Amino acid sequence: MAVIGKIRQRAGLLIGIVGFSLVAFILGDLLTSNRSFITGSGNELAIIGSKKVDIQEFEALVKQLEENYKINTGNQTVDQNTLESLREQAWTQLLNEEILGKQIEKTGIKVSADELFDMIQGKNPHPQIKEAFKDPKTGEFSAANVIQFLKNMDNDATGKTRNQWVAFEKYINEERVKEKYNEMIKHGLFVTTAEAKRMYENQNRTASVRFIDFNYTSIEDSTIKVEDKELREYYNSHQNDFKQEASRKLEYVTFDVVPSTEDKQNAISSLEKLVQAFRETTDDSLFTSINSDNKIEIAYFKQNSLAPVIDTPFFGGAAVGTVIGPYEEGNAYKVSKLLASKNMSDSIKVSHALVAFAGAERAPAEVTRTRDQAKATADSLLAIIKKDGNRFADIAKNASDDKVAAEKEGDLDWITQASPMDPKFKAGAFETAKGQVSLVESPFGFHLIKVTDQTAAVRQVQVASIDRRIEPGSKTFQAAFAKANEFAAKNKTPEAFEKAVQEQGLNKRVADNLKETDKFIPGLESPRALVQWAYNSKKGDVSKVYDFGNKFVIAVLTEVKEKGIAPYEQALDLVKGKVITQKKAQMFIEKINAKMSGATTIDALASALGVQVKNAEGVNFNSSFVANLGVEPALVGTIFSLKQGVLSKPVEGATGVFVAVIDRISEPAATTDYSNNKKQAIQQLQQRTTYEVFNALKEKANITDNRGKYY
Repeated sequence: MAVIGKIRQRAGLLIGIVGFSLVAFILGDLLTSNRSFITGSGNELAIIGSKKVDIQEFEALVKQLEENYKINTGNQTVDQNTLESLREQAWTQLLNEEILGKQIEKTGIKVSADELFDMIQGKNPHPQIKEAFKDPKTGEFSAANVIQFLKNMDNDATGKTRNQWVAFEKYINEERVKEKYNEMIKHGLFVTTAEAKRMYENQNRTASVRFIDFNYTSIEDSTIKVEDKELREYYNSHQNDFKQEASRKLEYVTFDVVPSTEDKQNAISSLEKLVQAFRETTDDSLFTSINSDNKIEIAYFKQNSLAPVIDTPFFGGAAVGTVIGPYEEGNAYKVSKLLASKNMSDSIKVSHALVAFAGAERAPAEVTRTRDQAKATADSLLAIIKKDGNRFADIAKNASDDKVAAEKEGDLDWITQASPMDPKFKAGAFETAKGQVSLVESPFGFHLIKVTDQTAAVRQVQVASIDRRIEPGSKTFQAAFAKANEFAAKNKTPEAFEKAVQEQGLNKRVADNLKETDKFIPGLESPRALVQWAYNSKKGDVSKVYDFGNKFVIAVLTEVKEKGIAPYEQALDLVKGKVITQKKAQMFIEKINAKMSGATTIDALASALGVQVKNAEGVNFNSSFVANLGVEPALVGTIFSLKQGVLSKPVEGATGVFVAVIDRISEPAATTDYSNNKKQAIQQLQQRTTYEVFNALKEKANITDNRGKYY
């Protein structure tokens, strides 16, 4: 829950502050928002090529994906992470339709009615069709099942089944069209014999070289003087080196809300009031459910798996009903009660068959039986298994509504008391003897549970617990908020912000290279609002107080980068580094050239320059790596342009300036068959086709993405 929300929930802020904030919010929205009550503009989410996408159109697509998600998963709610994932999916779908789809449309590629029929019920069914319409007895695809489904889908009066099928047909149709388009491009690629020959030679020719090097780091940057004219000339002649994406840089401080001694004592006191009632209750499950901050499952534990404060007495002979606490564990205070003690297996291997009913949790959409009908079905199946235990595997495979487990004849593998499973299912499983089958009801339906193996029995204790989270109270929140608010009110410029950070000894943090759609800043909980603020502010602006989790945050926008060529002032540090390196290289080249006229060998040149000769074996043109040096593409390229024994001219590389000589060239084995190389080259090109084509079309579309303004 947001910090401001917690303050309001616990104590509330002063009416005057709330009123002022509300007025400021309304006025601020009217003054700064892209939207207007007068014009109604500002709902443009993106421009993809010539297509303008408004927010309503995008939201409709997201809503459609939400509904599909609910149908496919059985979940009726969509959490925030899933919703963000669906928005990304919707965006990708839009890009595909507007970029790739329009391009494919120009080619005239289509899927014929016969081809679509073949994908649905013909000889070459789509993989998802094959999976969905298996014969339960043979596990093989059944065209008859497809036909039966198509005949009956209009029996759904809601029309959902037909709509889903139409959407699926559209999906596999578009998928096949894309496959054809990509295959057309792939098969249009060609590698000549000359290219294959060169590839073979480059892959298999190696050189043994000796070289001398002058590393740029051997000269201090501070000793190199550069003029503004030189910097500007370099910047103007290397524009493409300074391309950048839009990003923002923030510096921020946090005022953490940490539980006070009073907060901790309040948590302890509230638990102490419940100890006697906890001791006397006869319904521990209900009591813990009502009185615990966190849902703590009543379960069995083996020795040394509990907190020492209760582990020692509970396994040391304490009577059933003993209550201990409050004691601190993790970020909470707890009170625990010993409910039972017995010898039992720590781990069991379980299989199950599920009989679900309409309305049960995650029940498949096709399940229409009532709870009573499900119970009757489960009882009948249990009776069959009791007569013939060998039938369990067959029932779990063919009659279970848990289709995932059914693929393994119901096998759920080994589980323990700590396994994240439904408590009723787990309790029933651990009460079932090895080799036996029991019937247990859970929120998912009725389970036929079989225990196929178990570990040796050890003593375990059953424990129930209630807890109170150790968290700050309203006074603590208000004190931290007041401190943060005072800081924000007094420090409205970057200079004042920095000075206050130094004077107060605060830990200033940096969030760099923030993209407009970013939703994550390390250490902050759901900081999306801060990213949006950064993209609606000017360099040097100081933010209001934001609340993220248990932190109040104030930030200053220290850098604004827009998409395109970085302005000279913004690129200056990088330009200066490049020019300094360039000057160092020229100094080394002049030094080397002064000695080269009197040196005919690498050893003589090294001696004249007072440096050592280094060796590098196995230098290959296809790799920019040089042993004992690193990645140096300019040097590698120069090496393979030399004749053996001839000194190179000075080479300006990535880390220094070099002079090299080839001692030995290892030529590849002679051949006239380059078919494998040609095949390899074509495969490499084809593997990149889909990605490269889409990216090329995407770049050409010149996309304007305004999603960051809305989400």
